[in-house]
Amino acid sequence: MLAHNPIRDWLNTAAWALPKDDDQGGIRSFGALLNAHGIPARRLRIATPVLHPEFKGYAVTWDHNGDRVDEVEVPHDVRDDDPLFINSPLHAIFFEGAHAVRCRPQRQHRPCSADPMDRGMTDFASFRMSFLRLPTPDGAFSIATDVPGGFTAEQLTIIDDFMPALSHVAELYIMEEMTTTLMQTYLGQTPGQRVMKGQIRRGDGLDIHAVIWFSDLRNSTRLSALLPRAEYLSLLNRYFDCVAEPVLDHGGEVLRYIGDAALAIFPAARSGPETQDACLRAEAAAREARQRLAALNAERGGKGLFPIDFGIGLHLGEVTYGNIGVPRRLEFTVIGEAANRAARLQDQSKVLNCPLVVSEDFARAHGGRWQRLGFMDTRELADGAAVFGPADD
Repeated sequence: MLAHNPIRDWLNTAAWALPKDDDQGGIRSFGALLNAHGIPARRLRIATPVLHPEFKGYAVTWDHNGDRVDEVEVPHDVRDDDPLFINSPLHAIFFEGAHAVRCRPQRQHRPCSADPMDRGMTDFASFRMSFLRLPTPDGAFSIATDVPGGFTAEQLTIIDDFMPALSHVAELYIMEEMTTTLMQTYLGQTPGQRVMKGQIRRGDGLDIHAVIWFSDLRNSTRLSALLPRAEYLSLLNRYFDCVAEPVLDHGGEVLRYIGDAALAIFPAARSGPETQDACLRAEAAAREARQRLAALNAERGGKGLFPIDFGIGLHLGEVTYGNIGVPRRLEFTVIGEAANRAARLQDQSKVLNCPLVVSEDFARAHGGRWQRLGFMDTRELADGAAVFGPADD
């Protein structure tokens, strides 16, 4: 370790004050710092594997020319045996155990790898970023310069010396981002945010006004008996693509998957335009779900497979939004009569052979055209509750 390394000192102190949700600002500050202390950085890149349901890797690149920052997410289906990747320094770092890889394109009279980091550069080096506690492999830090002769031995020593500090800072930021992502993926965006902010005790909660969505797959028992487990699981995921994606796209929160059923909410004010807006978004999500189902069934029909169907119940009411369960296994969800009412409305969609059934409270707040389908028995109303369906169905 060098006796004095101002870049390492910055990483161990001021770097912790950088905004945690601003990767672009962080790498810009780091690039400026390197140049200010005599490291002629023209391009920087930090590349790391990540634990994420949609992609397996993430890279952020800074280019001194124009102070441009690019972010890339690497999908899970990108192959590690791609020749361009195999010939890059990152492959040596990630898969061959290399501590550092240096390329000097001008001396070789050609690009020394398929990596765009070395284009137009005189020197390009990648260093392993060692992570101690992340459940993912190590990352890589790359730096390139265009100065004649490239990096000096002293400059490379300075870079190698600050790598443990850079790795430590990056690991903590990645861990926080990864935790937040997984919380929101498995709990939902708002529940995940609430848990991360400390709402973690059993019984913590609040009363909210919301549109409650309950949807369920038809004939699921028969389907699970007829289909191999892997095929049934694939079908369930395609079904949830139809149902859950529209909810999220229209500002709703998917709280639970209960087997082949989905519970979701669209938080709403207790009156006024915001209440109507929540109802309109929920109804738009239901229509989009039916459109996605039609497209899926057309695809299945083209393969000689049977169609599937589902029903949706929508209700507007008060629910308690919070933690329930036992201290060692809690769940963040909604409870209350309004949630039960949404589930019973979905049950009525089977009886009435109508794919979308809503309560009178929802229909009134929505303000659109609805047709009365009948009455649903409830414990709260002696004469039952009116139920409605779209007037154009």
